[in-house]
Amino acid sequence: MIAFYQIFQILDQPMILIRVSRASTTIHETNEAFCRLSGYKQEQLKGMSIDLLIAHYLPCDSSLHFTQETILTSAKQDEIAVHLEFRALTISDQDEARYALIIFGNKSEHAREEPLTAIKQVYDSSKRLKMWMAKRDISANQMAAATNISLQTISKLRNGHIQKPNRLTAELIAGELQVAVSDIWPEVRNGR
Repeated sequence: MIAFYQIFQILDQPMILIRVSRASTTIHETNEAFCRLSGYKQEQLKGMSIDLLIAHYLPCDSSLHFTQETILTSAKQDEIAVHLEFRALTISDQDEARYALIIFGNKSEHAREEPLTAIKQVYDSSKRLKMWMAKRDISANQMAAATNISLQTISKLRNGHIQKPNRLTAELIAGELQVAVSDIWPEVRNGR
């Protein structure tokens, strides 16, 4: 267990180890990266109820694994948009309490714009389409089913065999990906 704590402390991803009992869910341990994100000191956080830090925390069975978008309240009472990943651990203590790891990703405006900027810098529209589909976790089959565009056309767009789709096709695909048409195909006009 000592090796776990040493690794836990040196990782740069903000994390907390929580103790889930029948009575409450409290912070058992935090790493330095989480302290930098939240503005709290480790001593202040130990034993604190998770509900005081995380808005809309999903109380759950500690055997689950889930992700959630929520708000973290910092020591200065600032609200920080975060993506958290809850991972149950197979450790329990004498009180039948279980432990879980919560890994945080900062979803502030700056953090949200970085991947979008990277996608926009790609010159090839077929690569941009592939990147947006990967980012939204949509397969070619799912895209074809959702937009009523043939799988063959989707594949040709993804492979670069069709460089500039007609406006309706571009709008349907961009709408499904929740982006502007110009984010994928700058040469396709949005208006009539």
